[in-house]
Amino acid sequence: MYQTTLAPVNDLSQLALRLSTIGNVIIYLLIALGFIYIIWNIVQYFIKGKEGDESRHEAGMHIFWGIVGLAIIFSIWGLVNILIQTFGTSTTNLPNIPSADFVNSNSLQQGGVNGQSNNGGGGLFSGGVNVGVTVGN
Repeated sequence: MYQTTLAPVNDLSQLALRLSTIGNVIIYLLIALGFIYIIWNIVQYFIKGKEGDESRHEAGMHIFWGIVGLAIIFSIWGLVNILIQTFGTSTTNLPNIPSADFVNSNSLQQGGVNGQSNNGGGGLFSGGVNVGVTVGN
C-alpha cells in the first residue's frame, strides 16, 4: 500500500524532486502550526481577564503576528509558484524529447515508430523499415 523505503536518488532531477517534496511537507506543517497558533491565541484572548488586562493585550498581539506570519508564508509560496510558472520549471511541463530506445526490446518487436506497425512485420531487419525510436514516454 505505502512505500516503506525511499528510492535512491540517481540524478539531479530526482534530488530536486525529493527536496521539493520535503519543502512542500515543511510548508504544510508551518501553515498548520500557524493556524493552530492563531486559534490557540484567539481562545486565550477570550479567556483572559478584562479589556485592560496586559495578558489579553499580549494574546491579541500574538494573534496579529500569527496572521502576519501566515501572510508571509502564503505570499512567498505564491511568489515561488509564479516563478515556476513564468520560467516553466514545473516537471509537468517538460517537452517531449525523442529518444532512441535500443535497450527496450518491446519497441523493436512492435515495429515502426511509436509502436506503429510497418509493412514488414515486427522486429529489426525483418522486412520493412524499423528504426526502434520512441517519442515521449
